[in-house]
Amino acid sequence: MLPMDDGTKRKHQPGAHPTRRKVVEEPFDPAPPLSGAATAAASAAAPPPHLVGAIVEKGFSAAAPSSSPRPTVLPFPVARHRSHGPHWNPVTKDAYKEKGEVEDYGMDVDEVDYQPMATVAGPIRRKEKKGMDFSRWREFMADDVPPKRRQAKKNSTQRIDPGIVAEKVDVSVGERALGGDGMELDGGNAKDELGVTTLVSDVLPRKPEKRVDAGDLLMLEGEAGVAEMRGEGMQLDDGEPSVAAEINAENIARLAEMSTEEIAEAQADILNRLDPTLVEILKRRGKEKSGGRKDGVKDKGGEISEPGKTARATPGARLVVGEHNGYSWKAWSERVERIRLCRFTLNGDILGFQSCQEQQDGKNRNAERVAERDFLRTEGDPAAVGYTINEALALTRSTVPGQRVLGLQLLASVLNRAVHNLHEMDLADNLEGANGADKLDDWQAVWAYALGPQPELVLSLRMALDDNHASVVLTCAKVINVMLTYDMNEAYFEFSEKVVHQGKDICTAPVFRSKPDLDGGFLEGGFWKYNTKPSNILPHYGENAEEEGDEEHTIQDDVVVSGQDVAAGLIRMGILPRICSLLEMDPPPILEDYLVSTLVALARHSPQSADAILNCTNLVQSVVKLLVKQGSMEIHSSQIRGVTLLKVLSKYNRQTCSNLVNRGVFQQAMWQWYRKAYTLEDWIRSGKEQCKLSSAMMVEQLRFWRTCISYGFCIGHFTDFFPVLCLWLSPPLFQNLSKSNVLSEFSSISRESYLVLGALAQRLPLLHSMEQLGKQDMGVSGSYIEMWSWSHVVPMVDLALSWLHLNDIPYLCSLINEQSENTAHILEESCLVLLISSVLGMLNSILERISPDGTPDVKSYCLPWIPDFVPKIGLGIITNNFFSFSRDDVVGHEDQLSFCGVSLVQGLCRMRSQGNVDASLSSICCLQRLVQLSFSVDRVIQRVSTKCSEPVKESKTGIAGKILGQGISSLWHHDLLNSLNVMLPLSSSQWPVLKNIETFGRGGLAPGVGFGWGTCGGGFWSLKCLLAQLDSQLVLELIKIFSAVPEVLVTPSKGVNSDNVTNPVAKASGRISPVLGVSLIAGPGQITTLETAFDILFHPSILKCLKSSMQSMASQMELPKTSEWEITEDEYQHFSSVLNSHFRSRWLVIKKKSDKYARDNSGINMPKLSETLDTIQEEVEFTETVNPPCGTLVVEWAHQRLPLPVHWILSSICCIDDAKGTLSVLANHAVDVSRAGLIFLFGLEAISSAPCLDAPLVWKIHALSASLRTNMDLLQEDRSRDIFNALQELYGQHLDMLCHKYYRSHSVKNDEVVGSVTTVEEAKAISSLEILGFKEKIHGSYTTFVESVIDQFAAVSYGDVIFGRQVAIYLHRSVETVVRLAAWNALSNAYVLELLPPLDKCIGDIKGYLEPFEDNEAILEAYAKSWTSGVLDKASQRDSMSFTLVRHHLSGFVFERNASIKVRNKMVKSLIRCYAQKQHHEAMLQGFVLHGTQSSDEVSRRFEILKDACEMNSSLLAEVHRLKTSIDG
Repeated sequence: MLPMDDGTKRKHQPGAHPTRRKVVEEPFDPAPPLSGAATAAASAAAPPPHLVGAIVEKGFSAAAPSSSPRPTVLPFPVARHRSHGPHWNPVTKDAYKEKGEVEDYGMDVDEVDYQPMATVAGPIRRKEKKGMDFSRWREFMADDVPPKRRQAKKNSTQRIDPGIVAEKVDVSVGERALGGDGMELDGGNAKDELGVTTLVSDVLPRKPEKRVDAGDLLMLEGEAGVAEMRGEGMQLDDGEPSVAAEINAENIARLAEMSTEEIAEAQADILNRLDPTLVEILKRRGKEKSGGRKDGVKDKGGEISEPGKTARATPGARLVVGEHNGYSWKAWSERVERIRLCRFTLNGDILGFQSCQEQQDGKNRNAERVAERDFLRTEGDPAAVGYTINEALALTRSTVPGQRVLGLQLLASVLNRAVHNLHEMDLADNLEGANGADKLDDWQAVWAYALGPQPELVLSLRMALDDNHASVVLTCAKVINVMLTYDMNEAYFEFSEKVVHQGKDICTAPVFRSKPDLDGGFLEGGFWKYNTKPSNILPHYGENAEEEGDEEHTIQDDVVVSGQDVAAGLIRMGILPRICSLLEMDPPPILEDYLVSTLVALARHSPQSADAILNCTNLVQSVVKLLVKQGSMEIHSSQIRGVTLLKVLSKYNRQTCSNLVNRGVFQQAMWQWYRKAYTLEDWIRSGKEQCKLSSAMMVEQLRFWRTCISYGFCIGHFTDFFPVLCLWLSPPLFQNLSKSNVLSEFSSISRESYLVLGALAQRLPLLHSMEQLGKQDMGVSGSYIEMWSWSHVVPMVDLALSWLHLNDIPYLCSLINEQSENTAHILEESCLVLLISSVLGMLNSILERISPDGTPDVKSYCLPWIPDFVPKIGLGIITNNFFSFSRDDVVGHEDQLSFCGVSLVQGLCRMRSQGNVDASLSSICCLQRLVQLSFSVDRVIQRVSTKCSEPVKESKTGIAGKILGQGISSLWHHDLLNSLNVMLPLSSSQWPVLKNIETFGRGGLAPGVGFGWGTCGGGFWSLKCLLAQLDSQLVLELIKIFSAVPEVLVTPSKGVNSDNVTNPVAKASGRISPVLGVSLIAGPGQITTLETAFDILFHPSILKCLKSSMQSMASQMELPKTSEWEITEDEYQHFSSVLNSHFRSRWLVIKKKSDKYARDNSGINMPKLSETLDTIQEEVEFTETVNPPCGTLVVEWAHQRLPLPVHWILSSICCIDDAKGTLSVLANHAVDVSRAGLIFLFGLEAISSAPCLDAPLVWKIHALSASLRTNMDLLQEDRSRDIFNALQELYGQHLDMLCHKYYRSHSVKNDEVVGSVTTVEEAKAISSLEILGFKEKIHGSYTTFVESVIDQFAAVSYGDVIFGRQVAIYLHRSVETVVRLAAWNALSNAYVLELLPPLDKCIGDIKGYLEPFEDNEAILEAYAKSWTSGVLDKASQRDSMSFTLVRHHLSGFVFERNASIKVRNKMVKSLIRCYAQKQHHEAMLQGFVLHGTQSSDEVSRRFEILKDACEMNSSLLAEVHRLKTSIDG
């Protein structure tokens, strides 16, 4: 244990005053007292501090006037006002040196009285006019432990002349020892003694207790008089040199005394003692170090850059998406680290890369003295060389406000350019001919480095926000806005609000996956976790501030949190109170916008961030004041964003929404809806800009109202808002809107109005539960749940029906009738399509309250009557070209076919296929709403009783009425099947791309929020991902509808054989493949989508189709006993139930957490026993009568598992390996789940389902092993045992195919092999022989799993062939070396090698185990050890594959390969000695010699090799002769 200094001891003494903020100590360099004249001179020459706003350590008095910041007790140190000085002064290179004196740095010249607290400050001698050097503070901040102060020594200058070494040592040795540079050590403040050269080892003391890595040699500069630590980049202050300097000096002295022959002899001795691989590593390391300091510096991109020049960025090694190995992480780290040297222009463009030599020569000059390039006082173009990110941050701490603004503006430009380029990767990823120069700029790495922990961007921005200059605060707010990617995130949420029906917002906090563990079968797809703990966002302080310890909350803690999550770091550093104070000071409108936008971005971060905003004193009140301070007529963007903030906050919790409503915040936010009603002409005359502002404000207000309605609040305000609302509910004169160019603004308000009506419709009571409505006063009033009245519904429906006349809407009419892909009016078409979608959604919500989708079947449930508007809705869909009907559907009514031929569905399909993201989202949303509404109309009309009202009977007259009576969904197959044919290719092409967004188990590679996760194209936060999710939902809707019509399950599209339509395998494949693809796309908040997918996948009819495909494949594989695989009807039902239950509980469950925002968002309909008592039947009925209000409208990424990994289907097989009972719900049915999972998996393989085939082969083989790790119950049943064997055979064939492709790739041209590769997994697999990379692709501790499987095999298998085959696969040559070695050692130590089956019964071809010959000496030694120990004796008698394997590889190593003679001789000696001691090894050794040959000449050659290996040992030669005699005889 190292001794404590006096200051440390005093700190731990009782009664010592605890310091509240721990500050990194800077190196203090005491100097002897100066005279009065010298004192004055030093005061005049003292340089300004390089860190403005530095922190004075607690314990010093600040009574004297000082420019340094005063101590503070706030949680975060507020930066001082920089206008107080010190002001900028021109600085020259040698301005700090006086003639004849060494370089001396100091602090401000201000006299500060430190004496009163000197006893607490530590043992530092007070020196007048001498301060602490803050010029190198960044270097020391990189270290966890601050460097100790070093005291200077007088008259201790030692110099080592490199000429002495160069005379006696050759050039190569000199370069290796000195790194190619001379060395000069300046040991104190004394004057230079030129010409005097001594050895450091003669005068410097030894410090054996401190060890320095020998690789961290000192980089020596001959003129500077300063030594730098090479690995750390830390410049030591004048004083006592480090241990590395002493060691290096001793080495140089020793080399100077040695001759060239002695050096060569020493080198040879070292090479003989060291391992050759280690020597190569050291040589390569030395080359890298020495090569990095030469004039021509080779950067990581591979180009040589000359000193003084900037190298243009090179593409470098791009990170392969989806790779999880160490090499990819290393490549990514190098990409990010390279940005440290990247220089940017003032516009944010990448100018080039600074060379390593430039960084070393001018690291102080560039980063710390960048303020010398003052635009106001320097001629020329100081910015021509560009700025690094660190230099921009240094400018933000300048004493000149203009330079602080410049640094912040530069940061905003760089971040904005990075965000823009990341977004363009999503829009231009498939475009050809993109600008090649843009591809060279690695903006993903730029973004990750800027937000990473090294630049400490959040700390600098938080300090800049406290500046007293308005321009600095404004620019800082802009940078924060860009850093939080407000614009990109809001664009995503804007589209989500438009197109997602009843969707929930997703928290934007950065997350990562929990690591897989052994008990879970090493399956990926663990629960997501926040990058930083939620408790770190708002640290809990003690009640008494004096009781807060030094370790509880420091600035370094804030910096660490901000490096994990920038938004959490900002909140932790106290940005919310600062924003509140700025809002209270009536800031300019643009600053107001930035501040409120920052609050919105922080509110979307997480429930804890929203809670921090709500609990911040007067913050919400300050935002509410913005909504009403400008008057009733003016609208400002800050007001719009203020309403957005209230909406986001209210979505987190129902209680929060209730508080906002009860405190009158809702009424203040909706002030515009209490105004006097006006006409549409008045609105148009207000002008384009005013229409745009009013439209944006009303849209946000309507969304806020819709949020309150979802919780059951503010429903009664409908009557108050209706006078203004009715203006936007009926179709206008489109010519006037188009002429004034305000059609999109009007459509936005109308769309949100109908979305609000749809939310109100969900608050309607069930129409035919009038007896429950009588209980409204007793039950509803007590629960504070409001309901909408059915009396308001009919007028709203009449207004909505007027929008169904598509021919009266100009742009929609052209969309229906236009067959060409004309994109001239794509914006107007998209707006109107979204408006029609909201109208259809509102009508569907009303029909849901007449006859809910979850009600009993039609045959057993009838409606006594239905409203008159129900058939009107159906007729409106039929007669207004929503669908096209074929002539067969309306035979005999050809005179009424005016509405046949063209349809809106066909136009929407064209919009989806055009490629425009906005238009595609709009078309998919409208298609989904149209499908839902049509299905609801059919359901309501079919459930009405025969004693229906007269209007319903009248509606069934005529051709449209007959179609309505037969059911719309039964006659629209032509359009919907075409839609399905369009959607399936689009959906199947999206999931392979989206499944690789997750990288290194993270949602993104940067600690930003939402889009700021830093994934190319936005990743999960891109509109492309949102579009893929909407596509998947529509595909599920269509497949669900077609499931009810068995004859149209599969569509005979172009190029498909019509015979496949009636093939059950084709039927299963046509439904399973797209559903599996959908399961890989669904993200958080789409649990309902996956529940629908599971219901389709695990339906008994699907299992029956899979059973038929299994029989076909089994006959092709010529498997025995396939006739015994019969499954009864009850088993189908049971397997369907257990599979559905397992996958829901395994992947869809929300992890419970102890948090006050614990939300009921799981929404999982788990199959469970009915536990409802008869005494509470009234509550059940009441729940059905009134929709219960939701608890939250927000979904967290954390605490859930979506999106699913590609191998999620394998969890059913691995669930039997649940030692900890993590799936306790299904613990009693684990074996049944595994049996059903085997059947389902084999069925998927039989139909060649694409998502199943894309799962790597290594995962499939691992899943089979995981099912046997804890017990053998799965192999007890004959049918499961046969299917398990069939899967082994199938995967063995796949493994042989990959091995064959690997051998071909190394024997023929790669182009011939690439054409035969069918999947990305195959392309990666054949790149190396280790196709089954269990450790690389599954888990780094996979050897532990293999050992546990072998222990189970030794304990319970009794030589079971199926189990033995599964264990033997780990000895395959395509398995990693470390896994093969662990498997062999475990088998050998358990003495179960003889239980392995013969080689011809193992999985895969025999050649896979035998070829190529084993070349790893560790495995060969393990083979020889098992031979000589007798473990293989029984294996040789039973013809086990273990003995065959050992005999083959040992024989090949000794007789066939040019192996190391030393290792070969050692192995042969051990085998012959064992043969001499154990006579029964004679047959084994004979097989060893004769293996693979029958030629007598070859046998003679082999015996000669054995004799040579004996090395003239007579006893061993005698045994070899005896062996030869036994073979010849």
